[in-house]
Amino acid sequence: MTILLVDDNADYLMLMKDALFQNGYTVHTAEDGEVGCEVLAKYDIDLIISDIRMPRLDGLKLHAFVREMDRYRKTVFIFVSGFKDIYREYLKLDPNLDYFFDKTTGVDEIVEFVDNLMFGNFSTMWKRRGKAS
Repeated sequence: MTILLVDDNADYLMLMKDALFQNGYTVHTAEDGEVGCEVLAKYDIDLIISDIRMPRLDGLKLHAFVREMDRYRKTVFIFVSGFKDIYREYLKLDPNLDYFFDKTTGVDEIVEFVDNLMFGNFSTMWKRRGKAS
């Protein structure tokens, strides 16, 4: 599984990248939506995790761009932002494809959500087997 992680906060970007990588994901990073668009053109991405407030091209515009592309129209998109109250009313989320987390949500909790989203019950079976070994 390949994830695009987009955030202008370098510390948060590396923290999330490391956590996802440790759980077996291939992770491409971008410091804003513009660079994220370049990554989307180069690689096959299975899931996108993006901040909302970023320079050049923000997460809302990145989301709109992604939904216009045939290739990524049905790709899961997770917003992670510290400004949940400001954006909740503007976000038109598809409950089957789009999700929102506050940046106060623990990284482990977000990674667990991604695991369950991408692998369902298989993620917990795989983790249990890994711990038992």
